[in-house]
Amino acid sequence: MVQKLKNAQVRVKQIQELTGMSERTIGRIAQEPPVATNDDAALRQARKVGRRSTVAQYEAQIQQWLAEPRVPEDGPLQSQEVLARLRAQGYTGGRTAVYDLVRRLRPAQAPVPIVRFEGLPGEFSQHDFGQRRVTFADGSTQVIHFFASRLKYSRFIAVEIVDNEQQETVVRCLLRAFEQFGGVPLICVFDNMSTVVQSRTVQETGEEQVNWTARFGQFTIDCGFIPLACFPYRPQQKGAVENLVGFVKSNFFCGRSFQDRADLKAQLQAWVQWVNQERPCDATGEIPQVRLQQESLKACLHRAEQYAFKVSVVVRPTARVAYRAIEYSVPAETIGQTVTLHLMENRVAIYLGERLLGEHPRFPDNGRSSVLSDHAQELFRFRRGKPYAQRQLLLDLDPSVEPYLTELVHRRPQGWERDVEQIYQLYEQVGRGDILAAIALATEQRCFGGEYLLAIIQNSSYSGHLAFTLTSPYCLQ
Repeated sequence: MVQKLKNAQVRVKQIQELTGMSERTIGRIAQEPPVATNDDAALRQARKVGRRSTVAQYEAQIQQWLAEPRVPEDGPLQSQEVLARLRAQGYTGGRTAVYDLVRRLRPAQAPVPIVRFEGLPGEFSQHDFGQRRVTFADGSTQVIHFFASRLKYSRFIAVEIVDNEQQETVVRCLLRAFEQFGGVPLICVFDNMSTVVQSRTVQETGEEQVNWTARFGQFTIDCGFIPLACFPYRPQQKGAVENLVGFVKSNFFCGRSFQDRADLKAQLQAWVQWVNQERPCDATGEIPQVRLQQESLKACLHRAEQYAFKVSVVVRPTARVAYRAIEYSVPAETIGQTVTLHLMENRVAIYLGERLLGEHPRFPDNGRSSVLSDHAQELFRFRRGKPYAQRQLLLDLDPSVEPYLTELVHRRPQGWERDVEQIYQLYEQVGRGDILAAIALATEQRCFGGEYLLAIIQNSSYSGHLAFTLTSPYCLQ
């Protein structure tokens, strides 16, 4: 503006009024070369306007450091390391100036174009966990975890709501996905899951090698597929995997309302069926179910509920083994020995070598322990300890047993052992559910003793249920 006004023969005082500049500044600008660009920042840098940076004197040294050869494990020289070296040489300036200088001096890498490709039939599948916070109809909020799988060629998907993102969950979800696919693809691609990727090793050539966890590695051998993990901080490698999770979030969760978790699962099942069997895929223009017929998949020899994780444990002095706070009984002769738990989805088989010691429910009804009848008999060989062993087994059935046995022991301090033996025999005859129902009814009627439970169970055998009401001849008021 100053130069244009001066060229137009405008007087200095008028220029002062229009620009607010001093007469001295106007004179200096009039002597400068004509302005040819509006990039003020570049012009100031070219003219070296402002204070000289204190880090500029180290520019040659930083260039030398950036050119140093480094081993692949260390990676490129980081700005923090440059700052630390400068501090050691007496640099007292700020870190921002150092970071800016390193960014400017670091050799620029040529961009690598992204290669996009379509998978061949039966070649690739993609798998990943996702999360979404959901508000149910009653106002409660819950974070929903899901595991999503998709065949790359046909775009056939499988989505499952899960309770956690542990390794066993990954394996069983994969097996269920293979069942829905109709077989196992050649390569399974995963995000950088800590449950399947143990570590990464950088080779001398600079290539990174994935070290899989032992259990997951065995699982890949059992099912016969090649695992492939996306590398962290490389979004171009895992775009398809992350797009799968985003597809579920944006197409299923958005715009829907759910009564509860069961309703969410039901709606998800209907949505997956619609996506696979009715909706043409945007990428292929075909229905995934139709395109699935062209997939070349290998038969899967394992099923989700039967596949066993093997864990070695030592038998405790109580003739039990423990896994994740749940105890399972074994023969007393194996105390102190190492046995192998075959952990299936709903069952646990315990082996000593090739000998089967017993099978238990994976998650007992009481949530704490499972004791087989044959193993319990071994606890009764010591005559004086038998009543206490039986009493403890009854207490382990359910917390509601404790107040009943407490009242019984205090009412019959000299004879409770016979009652406990009778109650335990009834438990072995009718099972956990009926004995607990009988104890609940006896507690309500204030009837404490083995004979009252026997009367309840005998009368229920005629009526078909345990809603038998006791009368005064049977009760201790």
